[in-house]
Amino acid sequence: MRTTQNRRRLAAGAIALAAMSTFVACGSEGSAESDPTGSDAAPAIDPGTKLSEDEAEKLIDSAVDAMPTVHVEIGVKAVEDGVSVNAATVGDYQSEPVAYQTQLTAEQDGTETVMEIIAVGETTYLRMDDDKEWMEDDGMLSGMVAALMPNPFTLVDAVRDEVGDDSTTYVGQEEVDGADLAHYTFAVGEDITGEDAGDLEGWFDAKGRLTRLSLPMDEGNEINVDLTKHGEKVTITEPAAEELMDGA
Repeated sequence: MRTTQNRRRLAAGAIALAAMSTFVACGSEGSAESDPTGSDAAPAIDPGTKLSEDEAEKLIDSAVDAMPTVHVEIGVKAVEDGVSVNAATVGDYQSEPVAYQTQLTAEQDGTETVMEIIAVGETTYLRMDDDKEWMEDDGMLSGMVAALMPNPFTLVDAVRDEVGDDSTTYVGQEEVDGADLAHYTFAVGEDITGEDAGDLEGWFDAKGRLTRLSLPMDEGNEINVDLTKHGEKVTITEPAAEELMDGA
């Protein structure tokens, strides 16, 4: 009986989180970590320059190469059907082998929901709020979890798939948390935004590391993703058998 109730809580919790916004993702401000750089961060082009498809792909490929592992902080401020939602995700990701461990905290109408996720290869584990036991996902919730907490590697790959000549623009240099970063915009479609086409914004440091993404949203909504600790060692451990729900 307890296992069935916990499964229902997990499913209901995930559905509630998904209902909060069409695309619940993104990062807390103030966490971008880059070497202090000055003018070395600036590319040798003028602000407003549009990149060729090849140039844009090289920019993104360099960013991917720089983060075989990465720490991600995702935060969202959204209003959906008049309901205000705040959510934050903090986690560590690695690309090979694919694994991540992350926690999502969402607040709506004074009610806070916490979901923890560990994924190793094709297996995903979830638990909610104060649960001590993990549920091994049978595939029902994995797609929803991916929408709530998009894998940064998948997101960057999706942006790369959409680049073309003149779709990427160098905006100029901007100081973010004391670091001089190169600011670009990427024209993207509804496959990434979940809504109408728009401009995704990205900030890169002097080493070509992607440190922040901001997704296009309607007025009053904010979605930001901060990426730090590029290439640093992460430890992601699957729950032990005794930590799994009975029958999971």
